[in-house]
Amino acid sequence: MATLVRVHGQGIDQLQLDEVELRELASNEVRMTVKASRITGDQLNYIKGLRLPGEAIHEISSLGYEAAGIVTAIGKSVDEKWLGKRVMPVGPYDFERYPSLGDDIIVPASRLVEIPDNVDFTAAASTWVPYLTAYPIYSQSNLKSGDYVLIIAGTSAVGQAAIDLARELGAIPIVTTRSRRKAAQLRQLKQLNHVIISDEEDLVTKISEITVGKGVQFIFDPIGGNTLPDLLQVASVGAKIYEYGILGGSECQFSAGLLLGKGLTLKGWTVSELVEDDLARSQAVTYICEKLALGDFNPTIAKTYPLNQIWEAYRKLEENDFLGTIIIEP
Repeated sequence: MATLVRVHGQGIDQLQLDEVELRELASNEVRMTVKASRITGDQLNYIKGLRLPGEAIHEISSLGYEAAGIVTAIGKSVDEKWLGKRVMPVGPYDFERYPSLGDDIIVPASRLVEIPDNVDFTAAASTWVPYLTAYPIYSQSNLKSGDYVLIIAGTSAVGQAAIDLARELGAIPIVTTRSRRKAAQLRQLKQLNHVIISDEEDLVTKISEITVGKGVQFIFDPIGGNTLPDLLQVASVGAKIYEYGILGGSECQFSAGLLLGKGLTLKGWTVSELVEDDLARSQAVTYICEKLALGDFNPTIAKTYPLNQIWEAYRKLEENDFLGTIIIEP
């Protein structure tokens, strides 16, 4: 029997630890003992009953798509080399079919990646969604050493990964956050020179000061909505703007004249675009694993909880008063 975290209604209090019989493995699947699993904000929204357009509503739902552990059984077509390996399956994927919040789970063999020897399970479980989401900064930005990268909401796990990836190119990160306390923490954690407190400082003015009026060459933004007009203002000629979220709303008005006049590229981005492309995913995974092994990438772990404190873990996540990720250790 396996223990899985499942949603039995709306709200954190409706989470239950259910004892379930795992199904028989398909030929291309493996069974994994979970050593660490990350909880995320989108899971919190799901727990509260929020659904994306077209997303199915189930009476009982499983959770999670980021975990690390040890392979204990393999399907018929899976290479035996994976048995006993420390692995970090590449997410996200369908958490109804492949949930990760539990002590024993099934994952698709095609997503298996061996954990580098010097990387622990908590860091492994905190890697894929943040670093793959931010990967276009490295792979699609055409940034040069000394260029500026504007990272909106840079205290998030994705924002911190974006800082690491920008620095690999020699680019200079400029990070925004609404919290003065988080700004101070992030400056110290990432040794940043440029952190803008967006609730207190004017973005356009600060970017002009930092870049001496030249603007930024790449913008990575999860907010969208009414922030976009300011982003067009601070972008340099030929800059790229990647929108990977709509936390500020899905609609806004902006100047097409600025977009055309500066020759800007405005792109919507989701991590699934990378994860579902086998070649692109393989290239990104190889690069990120190399950097993890070298210690160049170090996911920040805010706190760990045992599985039987899953309610406390999600309440901590809801407070959003920390830097880094929250990990469940069964």
